[in-house]
Amino acid sequence: MTTRGEQTDVAARSVVTVDTGGTGTTYLLVHGIGVSSRYFERLIPVLAETGRVVAIDLPGFGGRPKPDMPMGVEDFAASVAEVMDTLALPPCVIVGHSMGTQVAVALATMRPESVGALVLIGPVMDPRARGAVHAALRLGWDTLGERPRANRLVLGDYLRCGLRWYLAVLPSMLAYRIEDDLSTIEVPTLIVRGESDPIAPDPWMRQLGAAALRSTVATVSGARHLVMHAKPRETAAAIAALIRSAR
Repeated sequence: MTTRGEQTDVAARSVVTVDTGGTGTTYLLVHGIGVSSRYFERLIPVLAETGRVVAIDLPGFGGRPKPDMPMGVEDFAASVAEVMDTLALPPCVIVGHSMGTQVAVALATMRPESVGALVLIGPVMDPRARGAVHAALRLGWDTLGERPRANRLVLGDYLRCGLRWYLAVLPSMLAYRIEDDLSTIEVPTLIVRGESDPIAPDPWMRQLGAAALRSTVATVSGARHLVMHAKPRETAAAIAALIRSAR
């Protein structure tokens, strides 16, 4: 984890963008690299039918101020933990997408008492695409098949993020071995992918499912990497099944 000294960098804090309130299960949504919580727009109201939904923008994303030094996956996880402490959240279902799945897993390793279950949507990085060029090619291929509204959200967030901050964070995402930490986590874990997701292909999902101690792997038809935007109710149904099985 990056050491910043005694003074807290305000720009290194995650920002809560949505808090629906309510009772029942508390869901905490963590977005991926370059983007923001906006692409959870269709999943949030569905999850809110059964509990409280909190969505955040990680430091430097969603038009937020850029920290004065690069942050890694573990730094982002610590920032999420700070949000949980500030809001006095109970153990949450942490819902991460893409790089957000790495942040979710890192959070579960450092603060297991704060995590009731993990939902990993389109997790990265597939070992066959841990180089920047391979990752970019898969992202480009995915973009060709996503819905126009989802692409507009993502592109807009990339522009707000900027190339400099994206490239500052990218090495940590490429290097983080989610499968290693996942093998130490004891909470129920759901691994979800869209059936046509080139970033999180089926063999990689099976590898993660085998690595996790308590896992369920689900594939949602008619979706790609942004499965929670294309198929919010199907994604929420898989999450609900995980919660039922964990009781």
